[in-house]
Amino acid sequence: MTQRERFLAILVGGLLIAGGVWWGFDKYRTAVKKRTNEITRLQEEQQRLTEQQLQGEYANRQMGEYMVRSLPGNLEIAQGMYQQWLISIVQQNEIAGYSVDPIGPRPVGGLYHQMSFRVLGTADVPKTVALLHSFYAKDYLHRIRDLSLRPTKTGSFTVELTVDAIALMTAPNELPERKDDSWRVDGSLAAYQDPIMNRNLFQPPNQAPRYEGSPTIEAIVGRETPAPLTFKDAEGNTLRYELIDGPTDLVSLSSESGTLKINSPDKKEFPISVRVTDNGHPAQSTEQTLTVKVVDPPPPPAVEPEKPKFDDATQTVLTGLVKGRDDWEAWMHVRTRDKTLKLRVGDKFEIGTLKGEVIEVTRRYAVLEIDGRRFNLQQSGNLSEAAKASEED
Repeated sequence: MTQRERFLAILVGGLLIAGGVWWGFDKYRTAVKKRTNEITRLQEEQQRLTEQQLQGEYANRQMGEYMVRSLPGNLEIAQGMYQQWLISIVQQNEIAGYSVDPIGPRPVGGLYHQMSFRVLGTADVPKTVALLHSFYAKDYLHRIRDLSLRPTKTGSFTVELTVDAIALMTAPNELPERKDDSWRVDGSLAAYQDPIMNRNLFQPPNQAPRYEGSPTIEAIVGRETPAPLTFKDAEGNTLRYELIDGPTDLVSLSSESGTLKINSPDKKEFPISVRVTDNGHPAQSTEQTLTVKVVDPPPPPAVEPEKPKFDDATQTVLTGLVKGRDDWEAWMHVRTRDKTLKLRVGDKFEIGTLKGEVIEVTRRYAVLEIDGRRFNLQQSGNLSEAAKASEED
């Protein structure tokens, strides 16, 4: 064998060895990849089965919870029992003029019956919230589908509820009634009411009453003196009054009318404090400090003389100017009394509502003065008309 043939044989042998190695490596890599894919598939299958098992266990647990919370499987028993329970919580929370009426059950998916009820009544906000607490505290499979509150003229609300409840078809007919409260609701009614009652759903925030009276109240010594307190409420709510500080032996306060009654045998001055609370939601209150002064009674009012029903001055006429022995006289005739007054200078007169004095008498007129005004009364002149004319001048 020549050198060339030997070299060619070595080359062919090397190629065959390399091809065999490559073929073996490829087979190995394919086997490893197949094994890896199979391991991955098995792991995914294991995870799927585990999840399916967990979901099944969760579904079983959930179904068990639903079974415990379900109404009895018998539709008539379930509907009657649930309606009686609705009536009981309505009565318990003092809903006035109530009615609880079934709307009609319907089967759903061959799994359960859905029963619906309509609850109608009248209540204020605290009783309405208490009714909702009683409803949600009961651990049934139920819900309030629709809630309607309509204000009435009396300050309460017309409450209307549409309620849905579920009875599983596989539930036994003798299910015991749920006694424990639902974990979904705070067990304390006060804690449940607080975030609702402390805000008004239909109006701006409730404002506290304002005092608009005087800070000082006067009372008469030795006499019971009523003194109404002037508080105004922006919303027009009903107010209740309370005396929180002051001598209760001398002062009392009506809780409804807000009238103070003060009766002190001595003249003195002392402070009192009152609290006024409205009935809004939430209720607001105001405290006000006042000063009470016990003083002497005021002087009696001056008694004005009763005016005559008929004024004689309107029927008084100057009938004559007569020269007497010493001086001139003015003769004034009061027709209503058929009386003639003979007046000289300096004489004072009172005729009807007019009081005056004769200043001067001449042959043509008499000068009279009434309330500081002087005027001339001519022959045959009317006294009342002349006096009225002098007021206009």
